[in-house]
Amino acid sequence: MDSPHPHVTAEDLALLVDSVRDYAMLLLSPSGEILSWNSGAKIITGYEASEAIGRHFSLIYPEEDIAAGKPERELRVSRKEGRFEDEGWRKRKDGTLFWVNTVISPIRDEDGTLRGFSKITRDLTARRETEEKLKRSEEIFRLLVAAVKEYAIFLLDPNGYITTWNAGAQRIKGYTPEEIIGKHFSTFYSEDDNRDQKPQRELDVAKRFGSVEDEGWRIRKDGSRFWANVIITAVYDETGELRGFAKVTRDITEKKKADEMQRALFEQREARFRAEEERRRAEESYRVAQEANRAKDEFLMTLSHELRTPMTAILGWARLLPTIDPSEEGFSEAIAAIGRSALLQARLIEDVLDVSRIVSGKLRLSLETVDVQRVVNDAIESVRASADARAITIIFNAAENLGTTVADPTRLQQIIWNILTNAVKFTPKKGTIAIDARRTSSHIQISVTDNGEGIDPQFLPHIFEAFRQAETASTRVHGGLGLGLSIVRYLVEAHGGNVTAESQGRGKGARFTITLPVGAMKTQHEEPKRTEIEARDVVIASKLAGIDVLVVDDDREARDLVRAALKQAGAHVVVAESASAALSELLEYRPDLVLTDIAMPHMDGYALAREIRNRPELKKLKIAALSAFPAGRIPQDSGFDEYLAKPIDPFDLVEAVARIAGPVKT
Repeated sequence: MDSPHPHVTAEDLALLVDSVRDYAMLLLSPSGEILSWNSGAKIITGYEASEAIGRHFSLIYPEEDIAAGKPERELRVSRKEGRFEDEGWRKRKDGTLFWVNTVISPIRDEDGTLRGFSKITRDLTARRETEEKLKRSEEIFRLLVAAVKEYAIFLLDPNGYITTWNAGAQRIKGYTPEEIIGKHFSTFYSEDDNRDQKPQRELDVAKRFGSVEDEGWRIRKDGSRFWANVIITAVYDETGELRGFAKVTRDITEKKKADEMQRALFEQREARFRAEEERRRAEESYRVAQEANRAKDEFLMTLSHELRTPMTAILGWARLLPTIDPSEEGFSEAIAAIGRSALLQARLIEDVLDVSRIVSGKLRLSLETVDVQRVVNDAIESVRASADARAITIIFNAAENLGTTVADPTRLQQIIWNILTNAVKFTPKKGTIAIDARRTSSHIQISVTDNGEGIDPQFLPHIFEAFRQAETASTRVHGGLGLGLSIVRYLVEAHGGNVTAESQGRGKGARFTITLPVGAMKTQHEEPKRTEIEARDVVIASKLAGIDVLVVDDDREARDLVRAALKQAGAHVVVAESASAALSELLEYRPDLVLTDIAMPHMDGYALAREIRNRPELKKLKIAALSAFPAGRIPQDSGFDEYLAKPIDPFDLVEAVARIAGPVKT
């Protein structure tokens, strides 16, 4: 049965040795004759086995080594010490020399008798040449560094002490090698730098990051200063141990002076440029300020005119009303004129407030799902009377798939109403206004086109700017403050859309296009808000029956109006002209709702609300603010259940009080 570990024969070992080609592997007799010669020996020396076997191994030694008895000495050392290793020159068959590493080991039998020697030789000629080249290169580099005069190049030991010194270092710093080698490189630093331990910090940074570069003042032997560019590089050996630092220093004092002069010239030029730019900006600011002042003056003139016009009708008819018999036709006309003028004035004020909210960033949208066609129809109905008065035809073309979108319905109607009002204002009698509304997969587009006066091409880029009107304040044919279209642009952009204006020029009509993103639908079903005007003058009489309201306002006219409206709706109303009077009433009187102004002398509405909330017996009392302050200025923790803004329509006031006060008491 075969053994699992076959026996290795001497023949196998001989084949193994002979196959080695990178080493000459020889077997020598005790006196040094060659007994075996492998293929590696043939390749390295050039001798065939037949030419070498039987000859002394000094066959490949140079004559001078043979004459010096080197081969015999190697055998003696090997025999005595058990091993001999050497590097040196050997000679090939063709006479060329090659550098080798040789190991000679004695071969003894079991009783210690010397049987011969093994000799293993490796050709290191290529490595030797590389080392020689490196050595020559290092010598050349050393000589080069020593000869450089433009740079101070020297070495430091790991602690910063100088170990070499070149000619450039002597020229720049003034020290001879004998004077400086062995001293610490901090010698070149100022007292302040040494006190701050700057030299050591630089070595620490070089050790951490490999190198450090710095520019600063350095000190020469004679005490004079020079501006230096310094690079310190950490030097490590092949084991990673720090051997020291290489330091290269360049004197750039003249360059620094030139740079400073250049910088000074540049700063002077920049100063001139800045002065010129500031002058130009000042002129531009002055021009803009003049333009703003002109626009402001024109706006104030326009505002004065627009507010005085309805106020004239209100004051005039109010003075005439006592002289008109209520049964006469003129009485109802006077009432209607006062109502129209007050509504116009309220709209003018609301436009100004909208601009204020926009400028302060306090205008907010209340988004919900709205029926686009219904909103457009409501806007059309709101301008219908003005259009009919001038025999203007309004045509509405709505796409079948117009549907709903997410928007603020009040603001969306305001957008369309403003553009329609503008179109009616600038369209001549018997003109036409066309409204087209269509829907794409991502947008809703509403266009309003008229055949009116058109827009001057020079004014078209400014059409959406606040306070800008094509007419001057003194020659205006059409009313308005010039705020409507700027509000339109802001509201459209707040919805994520855009609005554009087009016109071929004067007399050629205009087209305004609103583009709004469709938006995501709300999950809950919401009926679109209806804006039809109810016959509220009929249903108001019983709206607040059984509800008790305490009205607090220091303004008599406002107080009387609120009391009259609420009483007409069936409420029981108690009035107080101050917060303190209201608190006195509340000692005995328990209303369903306290309706209070905010701005009042001595104690304002906030203080009144806090006082009511602090009294346990009144803590659950409903409190609503009725104020001309913007809603955005009312703090969330004010104590009010709801905020109502002045001016308020009496019918809206009744609806709000009914909602806040809760179910009618029975």
